[in-house]
Amino acid sequence: MQTMHIPRRFIPELALLIASVLWGASFLATKIGMEYTGPLGFVALRYLVATIAFAIVLPRATRGINATELVAGIIVASTACIAYGAQAYALQTTDTARVAFLSALYVPLVPVLQLLIFRQRAPAGIWIGVILACLGVAIMSGLSVADITLGYGDTLSIIGAVAIAFEVVILGYYVRQADPLRIAFVMMVTTTFLCTVFAVATGEPMPIPSSTLLWVVVGYGIATAYIQFAMSWAQARVESSRAAIIYALEPVFGGLFGYVAGEIFGLSDVVGAIVILAGVIIASLPRLVDRVLLRRSASARFT
Repeated sequence: MQTMHIPRRFIPELALLIASVLWGASFLATKIGMEYTGPLGFVALRYLVATIAFAIVLPRATRGINATELVAGIIVASTACIAYGAQAYALQTTDTARVAFLSALYVPLVPVLQLLIFRQRAPAGIWIGVILACLGVAIMSGLSVADITLGYGDTLSIIGAVAIAFEVVILGYYVRQADPLRIAFVMMVTTTFLCTVFAVATGEPMPIPSSTLLWVVVGYGIATAYIQFAMSWAQARVESSRAAIIYALEPVFGGLFGYVAGEIFGLSDVVGAIVILAGVIIASLPRLVDRVLLRRSASARFT
């Protein structure tokens, strides 16, 4: 019997693809989990499981943590709490697929923040992606000149996307100075602590004991530990532009999982989601877009 052999050079990309699938499923998992606990409580529970799983599989990441890794992990955890807390609250009022596509705005937002914070100028392809992504949000949200409003869930999804973009930029800055696995471990421990504190402070009810909640928390927690590892390990071996294309598939998987669960997308949702996805992919391929624009500009000069 012949077995399928995957070339070793594709393994990091496969690891990121699996992470994107798990990210897509996370929106539905969160929605199911919140039937038995509050939004912040659910984030705290799954990060607790992720922390334990990470420590068991990668014990070296729990030892020798220095000051830079500690500070980086705490800062990244603060943005993660805002991001995943906002997404969890959004899922109380908004369909899974819609939250998934709006949350994907973090991809084109990352270069915008890099420009603002580190003065790193973005190529033309990035700005085309940003414009398309914003247009997609407008279409999904039914914006018009007479009624420029965003729904509660849409607003929270966008806040979550901004927070994730900050998380990516901050993490990208610190991983060049310290061990990314140790930063990931500190981030998970801190996220568990902060979400627990905020859940108690806001008066969230205690989780309702349930086998469904147990399976969702354990499954999603282990998936979260894997995602943190994949981001740290695989991105060191895959070009950022290629990794971003793979991450761009996250909302597609989120929409598919939502559809399987019986959620229905309206026409504006479908069109807006496609436009957002196009913007995300274009923003992920800035060099290719720039080459195309240069060729067209050169052709125009010689015609």
